[in-house]
Amino acid sequence: MTRPFPNEPLSVGTPNIAPASPPPPPDYHQSRISAVALFNVLLRYRWMVMLISLLFGFWAGLQSVTSPKGYTSEAEFIPKGARGQGQLSGIAAQFGVNIPSDATQSSAFYIDLLEAKPLLWPVAQKEYRITTDSGVITGNLMKIYRVKRDRPEVMKVKTIESLQHQIKGSVAPKTGVITLSVTTGNPQLSLQIAQNVLNQVNVYNLNNRQQTAAAERAFTERQVLEKRQELRQAETELENFLETNRLYRQSPQLSLEYNRLQREVDRRNLVYSSLLSAYETARIEEVKDLPVITVIEQPEMAIEPNRRGGAKKTLIGLVVGFILACLIAFARDRMARNREAQTDEFLEYTELKREAIGDLTHPWRPISRAMRSRRGA
Repeated sequence: MTRPFPNEPLSVGTPNIAPASPPPPPDYHQSRISAVALFNVLLRYRWMVMLISLLFGFWAGLQSVTSPKGYTSEAEFIPKGARGQGQLSGIAAQFGVNIPSDATQSSAFYIDLLEAKPLLWPVAQKEYRITTDSGVITGNLMKIYRVKRDRPEVMKVKTIESLQHQIKGSVAPKTGVITLSVTTGNPQLSLQIAQNVLNQVNVYNLNNRQQTAAAERAFTERQVLEKRQELRQAETELENFLETNRLYRQSPQLSLEYNRLQREVDRRNLVYSSLLSAYETARIEEVKDLPVITVIEQPEMAIEPNRRGGAKKTLIGLVVGFILACLIAFARDRMARNREAQTDEFLEYTELKREAIGDLTHPWRPISRAMRSRRGA
């Protein structure tokens, strides 16, 4: 066996080097936020979560207890349908005139009407008489609400806004019955406002219906005069035909002409009679002053104040406080983790916070930086 020379390599070829192992796959289970981690955050900041939740619940409960008492007076009514509208629409359609349906009889119209300024301002000007701890107060709502003396326009707007906050309307989907609710701090005032609102709704709707009936009467009156002339013209043509063709029955052509003229007279007579009937109906509607709403339930004075819902409001405050406290806890936990890891985001946040505090304590620094940047540009 021969030995290799000292300078001879021990082996020939590529040395046997183990290949580098690939990096381990990321552990997705560690990057995910588990339910246990969320509970850990809540337990870590449990005192802060409890304190914020209790503070919000206490504040909501205190607001409900210290809020002024409210007395509600309710009434229910339903609008009456307008008469003669369908007849006039059918007649007008024969002449190419489209009369839309009466939208003022819909429930949605009355819901909006209850908060309309043209209706509430006359209600505010009515005289009221209520009994308070300081005595009997008599006057309009501007005096009762103690609206500060200012320009008349401003006083009007403030009074109407106060009324709009106290009046609420709702409608039953199935029956269409409209419910009027008035809530104030005095049961007598709630009752009187509800009664005046009902009366004003009736007056407003009655005036609106009379104005509509007056417009319909004027329209039908013009049509009656026009169709009367056309009827007389058709009758004159038929009369002239009969005078010049006494023996028209012996001629088929003349018989056809007679039938045509007679049909024209009948048609014009039918239109004229319908218009005359609609004209008389419009005249009656124009002067009719019957109530246009049916009051199902009259308003009554409230005996006890409304429930303030202290327990419900306290529970809502607790839930809102708990949600806010959880968000704060998660944000603080995330910030603490970034601080420990010294991430780029945390370093940038630290720098920006330092600059923001410096700008707030030294307001002239942002101005000087802006001036320097403008000079450099």
